[in-house]
Amino acid sequence: MPDVASDVVLEVRGLSFSYEDVPVLCDLSLEARAGQLVALVGDNGAGKSTLMGLILGSLRPQAGSIRLFGDDASAHAHHADIAYVAQDAVRSYRHFPTTVRELLGVHLRHLKRRGAADELLDTVGLREHLSKALSQLSGGQLQRVGLLLALVRDARLILLDEPTAAVDARFTDELYRLLRRLADEGRTVVVITHHLAEAAPFADRAVRLRAGACAEIPPAQWKEAAL
Repeated sequence: MPDVASDVVLEVRGLSFSYEDVPVLCDLSLEARAGQLVALVGDNGAGKSTLMGLILGSLRPQAGSIRLFGDDASAHAHHADIAYVAQDAVRSYRHFPTTVRELLGVHLRHLKRRGAADELLDTVGLREHLSKALSQLSGGQLQRVGLLLALVRDARLILLDEPTAAVDARFTDELYRLLRRLADEGRTVVVITHHLAEAAPFADRAVRLRAGACAEIPPAQWKEAAL
């Protein structure tokens, strides 16, 4: 894997958050740099979704700070540079009465580089499915749709929530190869996952979220999962 750029894209320091009197995150810190693919591992209820909500600005931290792209501006100020591929949102695409072509057309106005649509379709492997209704797509193909919409915006920070849930092993490998390529191009990719073994061959770092805090998983430990 290439050398990682020094630019810090996401910097979380001393973050704490509670729902009423129930603490979820306690003095949590996390960092991700340009060109990195970071696997964020944790069980259900560990606070992964809460952390994403705080990063995206839908929740407000009760303590600590979140810096994006080197400044203190909120995610809303960096809207064009952040893409979140949510598990529930991807599943909901199946219910949209539209085709891949029509959905892409709606989002083309976000393209920063005109003429990039064909390139992006090839990147995510959806060109041959352009005329299909979203209801006809498999779980893996719907995940590709989610990634396509993230790439249309040319996002510099891509956050994915359980992108390999309910998809087969072949697609899982293809997806991580694609995410690795995006990181190699300079994007920052953060993947929430239950399955470290899936991410390990492709990740630069693995971080475990447990008891409301993040802890770096030693490389020797998480790379063993890839064997």
